[in-house]
Amino acid sequence: MKAIIYTKPGDLDGLKIQEVSTPASNDDQVLIKVKACVLNVLDFTHFSNKNGKPSLSGKLTDRMTRIIGHPLGGEVAGIVKRVGKNVTRLKVGDPVFGVTPGALPSGGLAEYTVLDKDNVALKPAGLSFAQAAAATLMFQTALGALRKARVKSGDKVLVYGASGGVGQYVVQIAKAMGAEVTGVCSTRNVELAEEMGCTQVIDYKIQDFRKINTRFDVIIAVNGSADVKDLLGMLKSDGTLIPIGQHYTKALLRAPFNKHIATYSQPMAPQKDYLQAATKLADAGKLAPHVDHVWPVTEAKQAFEYALTQHVQGKIVIATDFSK
Repeated sequence: MKAIIYTKPGDLDGLKIQEVSTPASNDDQVLIKVKACVLNVLDFTHFSNKNGKPSLSGKLTDRMTRIIGHPLGGEVAGIVKRVGKNVTRLKVGDPVFGVTPGALPSGGLAEYTVLDKDNVALKPAGLSFAQAAAATLMFQTALGALRKARVKSGDKVLVYGASGGVGQYVVQIAKAMGAEVTGVCSTRNVELAEEMGCTQVIDYKIQDFRKINTRFDVIIAVNGSADVKDLLGMLKSDGTLIPIGQHYTKALLRAPFNKHIATYSQPMAPQKDYLQAATKLADAGKLAPHVDHVWPVTEAKQAFEYALTQHVQGKIVIATDFSK
């Protein structure tokens, strides 16, 4: 089969289309022909950042995963081609979505990849392959954070970073839970945040979000540009702040000393029903993953460059058609 192989540490020119062996699937897995693969932060960290300097996290990830010589990408959607004997819910020909095996999933930027039976499900009929692939790991993170916060109908929820890969799902899931959602984002993303379901959107470039009068039951801070102290000041007396992403480490250190801070990490508390939850919302018309751009495999380098230099709206997807 053909695959986009990561051949040189930290070098985008080291992404090469090569012929490699088709992965073998075991009795608890399915082999799929990949139709779409999402690029996420696990993939970006292998390369230089926008300042041109290789990231320390990328170097560490390279060493831990031994990814050199293998395809990147772990969030996928495609067609089942082989079914293990212990897989009872799927059959050859089914359209599916899911996440490749491992703590740091990879192997998706290829014609074929394998998925464990607990991390694959039928693709929601109303979603494209690109949208379905995008509704996996980041959806799970958003779902877990909102469940940790025990969001309920009528709650006022603030989402700082409402238009990104995780933020768009926090908004949509919270809305489906019956919450009143306020989003914070930049000017170019206001319309998208409204489309995702925000009742109110604050453009932080023209308005100081800290000065609004509303106090919130739950605040989910998706990126690290807002100060934790400022966010705590916007909570109700019994409110909860859950910082994820860049805020997570700081929050982890402060949580034992502040009853209003809760932490959530998807690897530490996986949501086993996340694919089923995504399907349920999609089938009900309450989940519409926003894909910023779909790139062909021949432009994988450009896709990574875009991810590293732009404020991405939603997710970036590579269509894994190697025949063109």
